[in-house]
Amino acid sequence: MTIYVLENDLQVEIAFNQANLVADDYTFTVTSQYSHQSTITYPAQLLYSNSRYSMFEVTFPVGFGDAHKNGVYYYELSSISNGSIEKGLAKIITNPGGEIHTLAYDSGLVTEERVSEVYFRPNYT
Repeated sequence: MTIYVLENDLQVEIAFNQANLVADDYTFTVTSQYSHQSTITYPAQLLYSNSRYSMFEVTFPVGFGDAHKNGVYYYELSSISNGSIEKGLAKIITNPGGEIHTLAYDSGLVTEERVSEVYFRPNYT
């Protein structure tokens, strides 16, 4: 799923393939696929649910687009009474998008700078 978060409209409607959900306290959690460390939970309000899908409204915080949150995230929709309902991957696109290259990635491995050898065999015809 792709989620567009515009700075001038931080309330985003998201459809999930979950049928006939009832009113409950729902949360929408995103975890960074990049670092697996940034986990943020947002309240999700059920707008309506039918026999095919359910529509939720998630309100992102002010400044979300300026914090350079563009990327692919693991998401989880859960409720207080039923626990986890749906998990998957979501691509978040923000506008304006923030500054580029502000967060350096370090895997924590001593082989971070290891360079591989590439061998090429030409294709003779």
